[in-house]
Amino acid sequence: MIPIAISMLRHDGPKFMALVLAVALAAFLTQNQASILSAFLGMTGSQIRDVREANLWVMEPDTECFDQAKPLKQTAVQTIRGFSGVEWAVPVVKVDTNARTEAGKLSTVTLLGVPEDSRVGEPRMKLGDASAIYRRDGAVIDPGGFSLLFPGQTFKSGMKVRIHDEWLTLHGISDAAPPFTGFPVMHVSQTTAMRLNRAEARATTFVVGRMLPNADQQAITASIRRETGWKAMTRTEFENASYDYYAAQGVPNLFYITIAIGFVVGIAFTGQTFLMFVKENARAFTTLKVLGVTHGQLGRMMAAQAGLVVFMGLGIGTALAVGVTEAAKLMPFLRALYIPWEVALACGGVIAAVTFLAAGFAFNKVLKLQPADVFRS
Repeated sequence: MIPIAISMLRHDGPKFMALVLAVALAAFLTQNQASILSAFLGMTGSQIRDVREANLWVMEPDTECFDQAKPLKQTAVQTIRGFSGVEWAVPVVKVDTNARTEAGKLSTVTLLGVPEDSRVGEPRMKLGDASAIYRRDGAVIDPGGFSLLFPGQTFKSGMKVRIHDEWLTLHGISDAAPPFTGFPVMHVSQTTAMRLNRAEARATTFVVGRMLPNADQQAITASIRRETGWKAMTRTEFENASYDYYAAQGVPNLFYITIAIGFVVGIAFTGQTFLMFVKENARAFTTLKVLGVTHGQLGRMMAAQAGLVVFMGLGIGTALAVGVTEAAKLMPFLRALYIPWEVALACGGVIAAVTFLAAGFAFNKVLKLQPADVFRS
């Protein structure tokens, strides 16, 4: 009976295509928006993950995420080093300021100061050598930042950026993870960052450190919080805190609305089209019932039709979502975009469930068909 069910779909081409396109559109909208939201929220922890050596982050209690931080007092590093179970601790200097190129291009930038002695947080590089940041007025910039400040240009070592009344020389392009804010990320030496930090009297934004391999990390962070009043978290906890902070803001709600629209489109279009398909093929279904086809066999036929629609629709929709994502990744600030397999699986599962639910409603109409009524009409 399955070949007959597929043949019925093929012979009603417009309805068949409408069903497939409805599922494809729903799959594209939900996967595209869900993956963008997932990638953007993942960027909230980009600069935290970039400090690969550290698994301990200490900050003022008012700090809620990496991008909104209140500096610590200068003695904070020595204080953290004195806790049992802490192997080492160093300061992280983060400066948000304005930068201008020689051509007059202006942008807010994030300066990250790398300690000269420990080099904790030193960036991986795409072009150039990271050690160049320890030269006087040396810096490297992330790919998105370079494209923003120098649009359409090819990188050349020696390009300059002015911050306050000083010129920094760019010696390379880092492989820093794209930030959530979209601002350029520039790595400089800690000395340079402190010299350019003119908005704050305190220079230590965070204290990062590493806990001993066999130490109880939760006990150490709890001890720091209890004895200093500062906020102390593991790297994963700080990433999650930044994620939760931005997830609670208004922007993610726009993505949730679009995802919901995608599911509504799938329910409305697919359900309505399946009902129209059953109505226009009522004579065929009734004939099958007269010939002795059972309700169970008719149910399997409808399930096969829904399965084919889901298979083709999800295939087309997912291919479109992947294509758009890959095209968007060509833009440096969106280079972290991807479709997580969890997103593809969840969206596909929900859309499949919605489609089979719509087919179930249509099947209920089939069960109510009476041969006398159909053939009389």
